[in-house]
Amino acid sequence: MSMKKVLLVVSAVSATVLLLNGCSGTSKYQLTPAGQHVKFVDTKPADSCQFIGQAEGRRGSFFSGTKTHSELIRDAAIDLLNNAASMGGNTIYDAQDATAKYVSDLAPTDAVMEGKVYKCP
Repeated sequence: MSMKKVLLVVSAVSATVLLLNGCSGTSKYQLTPAGQHVKFVDTKPADSCQFIGQAEGRRGSFFSGTKTHSELIRDAAIDLLNNAASMGGNTIYDAQDATAKYVSDLAPTDAVMEGKVYKCP
């Protein structure tokens, strides 16, 4: 294969990766209007709060480009807030990084956050 063809293939692959990377996280990983009203808490909610269920937020790493695990988990937290809001909750208690494992910050697996969703007055 000639050098010109190699450069053409590398350029095409690079452009595809950049395009997919640019489209991968802008809409799904933003807080919805309802998600903006959900909060994380460290202490168990009061008895006046209604437990709704367990929720999960996930950020896939396949098209994430060079994002670190910390950046992926931040996106997963946004997904968790939005999911809690869609369940009718406004409070997340005991949120945890539930990612099974990751190779390193250079090659992370999907980031997952879990938490207990409550509706508090």
